[in-house]
Amino acid sequence: MNDNLTEEDRRSALLVRDAMDSAVAELPSPHDLVPAAVTQGRRRKARARLATAAGIACVAGAVLFGSLTLTAGGDADKTVRPATSGTPSPHQSVQPEPYRTPIHIDPTSDDERSMVNLPPTERKQRAQFQQQAAVLLDKLLPDSVGLIRPVDLDVSRYQGETPDGKVFTIIFSVRPSGDGPDSKHCPSAALAAKGGSCKQATLPGGIKATSLRVITDSSETMSTDVHFRYGHSDVYVSIEPDVNAKASAPVTSEELLAAVGDSRFLDLVKYADEHPMQKKQTTIAGG
Repeated sequence: MNDNLTEEDRRSALLVRDAMDSAVAELPSPHDLVPAAVTQGRRRKARARLATAAGIACVAGAVLFGSLTLTAGGDADKTVRPATSGTPSPHQSVQPEPYRTPIHIDPTSDDERSMVNLPPTERKQRAQFQQQAAVLLDKLLPDSVGLIRPVDLDVSRYQGETPDGKVFTIIFSVRPSGDGPDSKHCPSAALAAKGGSCKQATLPGGIKATSLRVITDSSETMSTDVHFRYGHSDVYVSIEPDVNAKASAPVTSEELLAAVGDSRFLDLVKYADEHPMQKKQTTIAGG
């Protein structure tokens, strides 16, 4: 030390040196210093990243919450919600089809009258089937048939009514098969001579179907029908004219064949084949 220093200065210097030696002694050895610094730096960087991510998440949450509470066109009572996918989730309810109020027509056969005495579960089954059939036929047949509704007490009968008052009877019958042929052959040329027509087609699954456009008993109007066999059942669909209005069935054979060949219609036929709702017949309806 400098000899010019006073005793008090020497004591202060010694105290400073002792403090520095003590601080250095608490530090890690030189070869451990770099890893410790790196580790500390990584921890600080990780904490910084977490803080940044948390900030982004908060911002995103605020944006999402704001989008859910925006209103359409400035109307405060209409909330704009995120668009949903076309396929409902298992927790979403599918909007039911509108209920078609059945039309009451007095029964004309013992088979129809017997439906009155059916157990409630069977009557409900048939009523639900008719509702599905009426809605589907309404979608598949031309609009010219009108609004299609089921007829009560007759699971095979429906009715289409147009805005101008025309009424067309529709038959959709699925009966356990009788002993007749699987499908009809087109009749002779006499049908064409009377203004009628016959067309044959193959529906999905290789089902052979025949459609007739024929003159009714009134000799002024025409009906259109199609028949085929599905599983253990004979299927018959007919659009009958409005005789009072002298209006023929507003459906061509091609249109009716396209309707019964739709997969949704064949699904209904499959259900009726597996759960018969009509008695077995010995002849094909419309024959």
